[in-house]
Amino acid sequence: MHASHPAPQRLDRAPDSAAGGCGKAMQDTLLLLLPIKRASDIIYGARYARRLQEWGIKVSVSLLHVTPAPLHPADGMPQLGPSDGDTLDLATRQMMHEAGLYLSRTQIVFSTHIFAGELLFTILDAAELLGCHEIVMPALKPSPWQRRFSGTLARRLARATRCATVLLADTDGMSGAPPA
Repeated sequence: MHASHPAPQRLDRAPDSAAGGCGKAMQDTLLLLLPIKRASDIIYGARYARRLQEWGIKVSVSLLHVTPAPLHPADGMPQLGPSDGDTLDLATRQMMHEAGLYLSRTQIVFSTHIFAGELLFTILDAAELLGCHEIVMPALKPSPWQRRFSGTLARRLARATRCATVLLADTDGMSGAPPA
């Protein structure tokens, strides 16, 4: 497989353009959103970001983990105890810390974010809120079931995005559009 350079329009955007300027003003840095479900997901986006840096493009990464929205149980229904939520929160923070360590070793500027809500809309809202230019998802996995699930989320994100480009990155840092 041959690597191609990114499209030139990524750096040619005018800051605060009135024609659909999405998010914050574009300096000379490409802002990437990497949604991660588990710590191993960071490999795909980090290698993609590192490849862009090798090509001379400055990047900044926003790591995003989406937790389920808190449930508002009906009267008389059991609720999660405080220790259950603390355990999940601790595991999530540990995962984000490990992902951050991986990025810091590759000298990529990053920030971490943990939002609660519905997966698709939370990713899209976070991309818009953070002014991200690209949403980088892990590339399709070898298993047919995983390939179907990953492709479905990426396709739904690509159809619903308001301002960011959705890309799938493989373990080599190569990217491509989600399958149609």
